[in-house]
Amino acid sequence: MKAIKFITYSFLMISIAFIIRLVGYFITGNLALALESAHIVIDFIITIFILVTLRVISSEFSGRFSYGLFKLEDLISLSLAILVAFTGIEFLISGFLSRPSMALDSSLIQGLSVIPLALAAHYKLLAGKEINSPSLESDGRHTYTDFYEGLGVSAGLFLSYYFGPGFYYLSLIIAFLALMFTSYSIGRDSILSLLDLPKEKGVKNEIEKIVSSVDKVRKVKEVRLRWAGPVIFVELVVEMDPLLTIDDAHPVTEEIEKRVRESVNGIYHVTVHVEPVKRKSFRVIIPSEGREEGSMMDQRLAKANYFAIVNIDEKISYEFIENPFREKDELAGLDFKDFLVQNGISDIICSNVGEITFGLMLSYGIYCWHSDPGTISEIIKKFINGELKKLQQPTRRSKAK
Repeated sequence: MKAIKFITYSFLMISIAFIIRLVGYFITGNLALALESAHIVIDFIITIFILVTLRVISSEFSGRFSYGLFKLEDLISLSLAILVAFTGIEFLISGFLSRPSMALDSSLIQGLSVIPLALAAHYKLLAGKEINSPSLESDGRHTYTDFYEGLGVSAGLFLSYYFGPGFYYLSLIIAFLALMFTSYSIGRDSILSLLDLPKEKGVKNEIEKIVSSVDKVRKVKEVRLRWAGPVIFVELVVEMDPLLTIDDAHPVTEEIEKRVRESVNGIYHVTVHVEPVKRKSFRVIIPSEGREEGSMMDQRLAKANYFAIVNIDEKISYEFIENPFREKDELAGLDFKDFLVQNGISDIICSNVGEITFGLMLSYGIYCWHSDPGTISEIIKKFINGELKKLQQPTRRSKAK
């Protein structure tokens, strides 16, 4: 695994920096190098603590909680941000209160030690990105603070040795500003995550667009995002056709989850709440034996004598037409499907429907309702009052050829 390799490299680089500073202390007797060596040991312990925390987060114990323990990473990142800020303040104050050293050997040793520190920070960032760990990336930025601090001190000592103490204080200010910026970049995302505020506003708009493109979704009513460490929990409230059954809605919610996971990085869990939206209008077709509202419903469907097309919105209007393909011997179901689509039919009310016709209606989102024999007007009244049963399967098998 690349992440393990990167972490191993970072530990190796930190060890080299520690050895350089410790050897430098024994050679020069400069106490600052001894303190910097101790600082490296603390950084080493912090990295180990983060790795242990990552192990806990990925364990079965974490899975007992609804949102896992991912926010531990945000707490660690925030702690590191505070630590970096205090380090910067302490660095600036102690630098201005102490007299600048003019020792060239100490500046060279300090400068040499920051090279492996920069590499260690780089490898930590690579490992953090490889496993999508904010805390490990924050630790990498924290290690960069040691690099900035060491580089600033080394440059200041070197320049002050040749050009006077003014350059020493200037390098302190530059290093301090670098530390403050690092603290801000680490702490910003962790604070937003802990407060359940959006890290990236564009993600919400992207998810809303993805969900809106899913068939049978009428409207995306709400998108709630919860960042926790490296992952995102998504809660959606969508409006669908009120006539959809639980069995109908389930594959739609699965498709929503699939598309969101495939399109947005870091999605850990997607919850979809379905709310029915009331249809304002219907265009219903009923097989009819005659051309009047009092005509009886025909027991046949694709080969009925007539069709009653009923528009239901604020008013109810009836239109009766002759079946244009009732005499066709074969594939009447296909012709019937084309006819329904061209006429914008939303619902069918019938007594019986075959396998082929039912499958075609289902694929085009046309709902089939069962009704016992009765007049067209009586059946429409039952439909409006919600007294008809939606067909979940064909009522008869297609005839074998």
